[in-house]
Amino acid sequence: MSPEGILVLKYNRPEVGNATNYVMMKDLLRALHWAIEESTVKIIVQTGQGKFFSTGMDLSSPQWEDDALQVLYEINKLMINCPKITIAAVNGPGVGYGASSIALFDLVYMVSDAYFFTPFVKWGLCAEACSSFTFPSILGRQRASHMILAGGRITAKELELAGLVSKLIPRQNFWQNVLDMAVSLARQPQEVLAANKRLLSVFWKQKLLDANEQELRVFKELLQTSSARAREGRFAEERASRKMNSKGTDQSL
Repeated sequence: MSPEGILVLKYNRPEVGNATNYVMMKDLLRALHWAIEESTVKIIVQTGQGKFFSTGMDLSSPQWEDDALQVLYEINKLMINCPKITIAAVNGPGVGYGASSIALFDLVYMVSDAYFFTPFVKWGLCAEACSSFTFPSILGRQRASHMILAGGRITAKELELAGLVSKLIPRQNFWQNVLDMAVSLARQPQEVLAANKRLLSVFWKQKLLDANEQELRVFKELLQTSSARAREGRFAEERASRKMNSKGTDQSL
């Protein structure tokens, strides 16, 4: 953590595009709990190591279906209720949860050449991280359907124009620019920041909590389908094929 009170949380599995497995999600949950309780933490910044922000849940993880859904639910709930300012420093493409979770942050800064997509239907899954509510609310129903139903990509520029991204920043000096903005926020009166965050989120909070509950229920239902039972093997095969074809440079879902 920096002397200014900025805590940086980083997805750190670059060899698989920062896909999040059960261990990583548990670590993130513990870190968020600590950051919320720790009085010296003023700003929470989340980013990714390497070329990707995150390519979402690692569906080949053997513990994924057993425990990670509940951990994911708890992380979303913490983000919704977090009293501190949260920043997503999107350093590269976001896929699945790496895209859907973005709207839970207060501020989203993104490199201008990145993109998002959410292949939920392809993998027999449903919308997550409250994106069943946030995407239609922010992007509009048709654009949200393009992402969630059709699995279509949306560029950084489109995301900024739609209002899902706060600001695009050139890749050169991206991280320093994000840190500068975080430091500027950390130097503001924290009680005033917190009061304004409450005002901005008061009408959204219950809808986000409801969406988180509903998505968890639907997710569990879909896990019982034949599509879900066949998913793990197909996911591992596709990742191996893509890694071979791209020599490890593209780990997106």
